[in-house]
Amino acid sequence: MSAKIVVIGAGAMGGSFGALLARGGAQVRLIDGWEEHVAAIERGGLRVDGVFGELRVDLPARTGSDLDDWAGWADWALVFTHASATAGAAETAASVLAPHGRAVTLQNGIGNVETLAQRLGAERVVGGSSLCSAALLAPGHVALTNLDVSTLGEIDGNNGASVAEFAALLTAAGFEVALDRHITTTIWRKFLVNCGINALCAVTGLRSGEMTRVPELYALQDKVLDEALAVTAAKGIALAGDEVKAGIRHTAHYRFNRPSMLQHVIAGRRTEIDAINGALIREARQLGIATPYNEALVALLKGVEIARERAVHEPGLDYAAWEARVADEPLPPG
Repeated sequence: MSAKIVVIGAGAMGGSFGALLARGGAQVRLIDGWEEHVAAIERGGLRVDGVFGELRVDLPARTGSDLDDWAGWADWALVFTHASATAGAAETAASVLAPHGRAVTLQNGIGNVETLAQRLGAERVVGGSSLCSAALLAPGHVALTNLDVSTLGEIDGNNGASVAEFAALLTAAGFEVALDRHITTTIWRKFLVNCGINALCAVTGLRSGEMTRVPELYALQDKVLDEALAVTAAKGIALAGDEVKAGIRHTAHYRFNRPSMLQHVIAGRRTEIDAINGALIREARQLGIATPYNEALVALLKGVEIARERAVHEPGLDYAAWEARVADEPLPPG
């Protein structure tokens, strides 16, 4: 019998992985909070463009509000939500997984494995990191824009038969897969990639390869990464700083994709900045490490988010009326 997989967070990456896993022979169901996206999938299937050509797959899709008839169905829950939604994803996974079922996270950010393990138990969680890229083009339409390695590993480093089983499912779907006994280090390495590329692209509107060709931004990337590497060193995470920086710079310089943060900004949606550079700042504060460059980047991106939200969703905002409303408003403290 084919494996049963529920993808929790069926946007760009989750939708791409879900459709290709289905093509590879798995039974796949999708959960996503965007009602229009779910409705489009239910109406006409999920369309996936990109590295494997055009594919359209009919898949059951829900928003997550009514999953009673999916309870206990899945062998695997593949989590691709924003890190800010991981706690909710853990509850959903607990509902849809069979007693033997396990959750796999390929999310951006740090803390996702720990959040899932708190709800499900560490023995039922597989950590992971993917260097693939994807884009959400329209409701019901995604694209896998870059195919690269996806890495899996159990928290305790044992990587037993069930991890190999899920790796085989991804391989059958066309993905390149590696198993890693030090998955926490791998997750942090991907986290540093996100810290050093995504926010800079989102703030500037530039694709990664464009960003590295602006000398001032290239220098700023170096400062952002130095702060991040100071945190990993203080936490005892074994990463060779010079090698990590060289790898991130190589990735950024020769790729011209739109990172997910930039995609969200363009669409007028909030980004994962609090779970990426924002998470780094929180870790740094606990360790007494200063992160002024990352703090400035987070502050700037929050302003960009608001500006794009208003441009996309409130194009007729009456600023004169707003000015009149706040005429007697006290200044914020600080």
